[in-house]
Amino acid sequence: MLKNVKLLGLLRPPDDPDGEPLKLEGNGLVGAGWPIPMANGIPDFVTYAPPVRRSITFNIPIEDRPSNEVLKPPLCDGNPPVWFKEEKHKYAFLKGHRKGFLLDAGCGQGNRNTLEMLGYDYIGLDISFNSGQRNQEPADVDVVADCHRLPFPSESIEAVYSTAVLEHLYCPPLALQEINRVLRPGGLMVGSCSFLEGEHYDSQCHHTYLGLYRLLKFAGLDVRHIYPGLSLWEIHSPSIYFSLPGNKWMGKLHRILYLRLVSIKSKESPQMRLLRHAAVLHFVAVKP
Repeated sequence: MLKNVKLLGLLRPPDDPDGEPLKLEGNGLVGAGWPIPMANGIPDFVTYAPPVRRSITFNIPIEDRPSNEVLKPPLCDGNPPVWFKEEKHKYAFLKGHRKGFLLDAGCGQGNRNTLEMLGYDYIGLDISFNSGQRNQEPADVDVVADCHRLPFPSESIEAVYSTAVLEHLYCPPLALQEINRVLRPGGLMVGSCSFLEGEHYDSQCHHTYLGLYRLLKFAGLDVRHIYPGLSLWEIHSPSIYFSLPGNKWMGKLHRILYLRLVSIKSKESPQMRLLRHAAVLHFVAVKP
């Protein structure tokens, strides 16, 4: 039996995602063309997956640039409920969107309770059974699969949640094309990506705000917001200040003083400067 019984009838062969649904047989799924075993009700689309060739085509030159409106931080609901255990600026987007399947792509430990309390049918997907990184708790995974090769039919997912995942993918343009494929028209993608954060857990594709904008646009998504998370001084404060007591506050003070000087000495706005010095960038996009 599947751990997440709502996946029964939804799962498809990753290389024929709009074909016939996969079927339960013994302790696995059949119909993909290769074995898909299950462990504790979690199907494994990775271990026995054969190599496959995929191609992407870029139009040259790429000249799209984000508008000033896209680069403005979104207005936040200042009072999300106490049970909302994510950054508060994400609450309004997730609360106000249509409900249906929500794919937590690269979920790690995930946040099932919070997202289900918002009304979504949660699907936790990761590349392995236990790739959790935030703490020592076990990963909360429903499907082991590759973001470049999703086992879901086209236009079956209402929202995609992806926190600190894009920088770990070996081909983000291909993975985002897959995400765009599975999203329903009008579907929501809320996520974040490393920029000036240091290399971590084999990260390889950190993006500037311009690179992130063009990456999302190339995948066919309508980018609504790109805005900074933690600054480089805050996220690297243990290294900058040698893990001295209060180093996190020192990193925050560094950011405040630096941006104050920018407002006095530079023609560039502090907000734009912060975009160019962000450790992490957040984004919100919608499938047209």
